[in-house]
Amino acid sequence: MGLPELNGVRVIWFSDWYDGPVTGLAEYDGHEYWFVMVVNEGGETWDFEPRVYILHRLTPDQLAQEWDAHRDFAAARIPGCMHSPPCPSDSPDDREALATLWERWPSEREDEYQEADAIGWFSGTSAVT
Repeated sequence: MGLPELNGVRVIWFSDWYDGPVTGLAEYDGHEYWFVMVVNEGGETWDFEPRVYILHRLTPDQLAQEWDAHRDFAAARIPGCMHSPPCPSDSPDDREALATLWERWPSEREDEYQEADAIGWFSGTSAVT
């Protein structure tokens, strides 16, 4: 059985971007979920226009960790906020500080989220901005 299509998903922020959001946090039906863009079997490209995303259920601890990471990256002026008001970003651009930030929050930590329970899918045209 396939996953249901979800309408009214609101992307809150993204953690990865390639010509559009790839991964991040979204809200649906009053709850926050991790979204991941659907890619081809090799994982290198996507074949859908508009893009298609899967929503995955995270634990409260995982959600808190992702919000902490998001705020840290936003403070370092890394784009990602799609919510209002956006996170404060008053940190100076500093390569060493950015390297430390990436060490603290490596992108690989998100890989396990794709194994979390999926609740449904949405497309770029069914998302609320």
